[in-house]
Parts: sequence; structure tokens; C-alpha cells
Amino acid sequence: MRKKTIQLVTIIMIISIVLFIPNTIKAAKGLTVSVSNKNPEVGNTFTLTVGSGVGGRISMKSSNPSVVSVTETQSIKYDSETFTLTAKSAGTTTITVTAVDLATTDPVPVEVTGSKSVTITVKEKQKPATEPPSNSNNSNNNNNNSSNKTPASNKPNTNKDKVKDVKETEQEEEATPQFGMNSLMLTGVKENGEKQEIAFTPTFNIDTYEYTCNIASDIKDIEVATEAGEYNDYVKIEKPETFVEGENIIKITMSKDDQNLTYTIKVIKETSTEMVQEVENEENKQQNNQSATITLTIPQFIGVIIAICLIEGVLLKMPWKKLCGKRKEKHVSNNM
Repeated sequence: MRKKTIQLVTIIMIISIVLFIPNTIKAAKGLTVSVSNKNPEVGNTFTLTVGSGVGGRISMKSSNPSVVSVTETQSIKYDSETFTLTAKSAGTTTITVTAVDLATTDPVPVEVTGSKSVTITVKEKQKPATEPPSNSNNSNNNNNNSSNKTPASNKPNTNKDKVKDVKETEQEEEATPQFGMNSLMLTGVKENGEKQEIAFTPTFNIDTYEYTCNIASDIKDIEVATEAGEYNDYVKIEKPETFVEGENIIKITMSKDDQNLTYTIKVIKETSTEMVQEVENEENKQQNNQSATITLTIPQFIGVIIAICLIEGVLLKMPWKKLCGKRKEKHVSNNM
């Protein structure tokens, strides 16, 4: 009987291993931070990816916001989230991401704590190499000096006239600046009155008319600062009175005579913490309902079949006839 008991215990252990090993062999999940470019040039954009099989809220801080600025509070809705950042000035900064309310995306979430950092060094924008000045003017002057047949007073000044025309054209172009905005800056105003700069993509350019930015759920308003030189009086800003969760549109229009321009900024506001919590509670409820249903993978199903066969083999080998015979003899002796 002791041997049979050991066999039964062994069978139970095999069933447990087959059923529960697939749930324990999973990729480790946690907080990870990576960037697409650790050495961008001034004005370039790059991406910051946060998370590895986690979801919830995080905080981000830049040790040198003048080099690269970040939105302090962010949400990770899926296994990972990507944020677009802009290199503002040359220098080095360290971006630190800390878990605020972060958990794994397993059916039974596990709390994730700690922080991760990544260092970024922004380089000055390289200027294109300038071509050496042409020697055509010198060759023309040499040809004019070598010719003694024409008096100095009668020599044509064709080169000087060309230089003069080029200078006058450049002065006219400088006197008439391009119609459009020279700069754009967005500042978010939080519910507690605190302000922070908002980064947008792509990098501002006078000839680029569509931009996108993400803001936290606690930002209630955005201040728009523009600079258009002598065209400042022709700038008109249209923005929502209240920034709602999801997509919001800011329009900056310029109109003068027959010239019309429109700059559009798409503002994506994150879902509030309360809404995220309600969604998470609903997801957890659904996951708990699903976890109540027993599902077997192919390896688990095979393990169950093997266990049943082993149990059946042990039960078939037991001397049932002898046991039944002994019980009958004991019953008859008790009656006598």
C-alpha cells in the first residue's frame, strides 16, 4: 500500500507541473526605457519608448529641460508607449521615468515599482560646407588688364554691374520678409495653475502647417505664443474654450490682401485617472470572469490524459477480488 501511495503522490505532482508550468514560464515584464537616437542634433526629433508588458501611469523628468523637455505625467495604455521629443539646444540631459501607478498587463496584474533613466547628448546642428568663391571675376579682370588697345575710361564694367544687380536683389529680398510665422510656442496650464512647456511635432518651420502634441489629463488650457515680425497684426488664434479628452484642434490663421495661411495643431488630451481606473476595473472584472473558466492548452490536455492512464493502471493492478473475499469472510464470521 505504501508503494501505491507513493505512485499516487507522484501522479498528482506530474499533473500539477503540467498544469501550472505554462503559467510560470513567461517573459519578465517591467519598466524599460529606450530612445531612437541618443545623439540628435538641435532641432531634430526622436522617440522615447517606455514600458515592457506594463500599463498605468508614470512620471518623466528631464535633468536639463533647456536641452530636452518632457511632459511630467504620462499614461501607458498598452504594453508600451512611444513619446516624440525635440532636441531644443546643445547639451546633455538625463530623462528619468518613474512608476507612479504601474502594473503588469497579466490577467492578474502585479504592481511594478522603481525607475529607469537614459542619457541624451544633443549636438549643434552642422552647417553645410560653403563653396569657394569663383575665380571668374579675377580672370575677367586679368583679361581686361592685359588688353591695352582700349583706353581705361572706355572699358566696360560688366562684372561690377552684375555684382551690383545681385546686391540690390538680395537687399530687396531682405526688405520683404516671407509671409508666415517665424516661431511658435505652446504652454500648458494645469488645474492648479502650474505652467509647463508643451513639445510638438514636427519641429516648427514657417512652411510646415500641421503639428501634433500630447497633453496630460490635468491640463485645462494651452497658451499659444507666436511671432511673425511685421505680420503680427495679421495673426488670429482659434482654440477650444475647454480641452476635452481625446482630440482638440488649435488653428492659427494669417490673412493679408490675397495672402492666406492656416497653421493647424492637433492636441491629444489623455484620459483622466478616474476614467482609466474605471476601464481597468471593468477589464479586471472581465479577466476574473474569464479566469473562472478552466481552459487547457495542448500540453496540459496531454498531461491530464497521461495522469488518468497512470491512475487507471494503478487501480487495475489492485487485488480487488481478494479484498472483496476478505470482506465477505469477515461478514460471515460476524453473523455466526
